Amino acid sequence: MDEGDTGFRDPRLEKLYAYWRNKKGERFAPSRADLLPSEIKPYLPVINLIDVRREPLGFRHRLVGTEIVERLGRDATGCWVNAALYGPALEDVFEGLRAVTEEVRPYRRLTRLDWHVRPWLSMESLELPLLGDDGAVNMILRAASYFTDKESASRARCLVWPLAA
Repeated sequence: MDEGDTGFRDPRLEKLYAYWRNKKGERFAPSRADLLPSEIKPYLPVINLIDVRREPLGFRHRLVGTEIVERLGRDATGCWVNAALYGPALEDVFEGLRAVTEEVRPYRRLTRLDWHVRPWLSMESLELPLLGDDGAVNMILRAASYFTDKESASRARCLVWPLAA
């Protein structure tokens, strides 16, 4: 997939990506303060805000949208990204968030949830960096959409595409 061709299955992710690009302007990424809940209200159910801790590097789910909670059957709000939460997918999840944080760039991800209690699900996600006052990524805006299709079982566990910032 070309970097400029997002190819999202869920149009909400495409629209949220366009919103993020508009808010960032000429910067590498927008700040959390640039995002207005009133402007992204249709996307709130699929949004997951993730705090970034620098030393040691770690990630904590600050907010998890209602659609994500319903699809996964759990609410990870307040939970750290760790093996208890993600099991055998921890390394993929952690490395994906690390890449967004260190590279200050958005990513699209297509993942089979074979590690989860609902292994028939696949997830498409958009992971967007948000900058703190110091210019470093202090939060990740993640949006996720869940689906099943006949390719889910045979798809590689995790496909990742960097997106144009």
